[in-house]
Amino acid sequence: MGKLENNLLALLAGVAIGALAGVLLAPDKGEETRARIASRSRKLARDIEDKSLEMKNDIQKKSAELKKELEEQVEVSKTKLNKVTDSLIASAKEVLENGTKKADKPEKA
Repeated sequence: MGKLENNLLALLAGVAIGALAGVLLAPDKGEETRARIASRSRKLARDIEDKSLEMKNDIQKKSAELKKELEEQVEVSKTKLNKVTDSLIASAKEVLENGTKKADKPEKA
């Protein structure tokens, strides 16, 4: 888990524990306490759902950014590979036209 997820879980756990402690320690009747617990549980569920959606959107955004960067790097690599390929083809043509490489020619004494 990343730092953001850990912080979010810690925050949500703290909120839940605080809410539960506040409800349980309050001097209310059992029915009122159960109603409060139910109400706060629904609110907590909505908060978790909202945070989950926010995290999902953040992940989708980061994924799209990474995909774009990867596509750009692939294009750069293609361009470099094409240049190397063109150079090799030109060298091969030159070798074929001249018959041999310069390094293969015997040295004069």
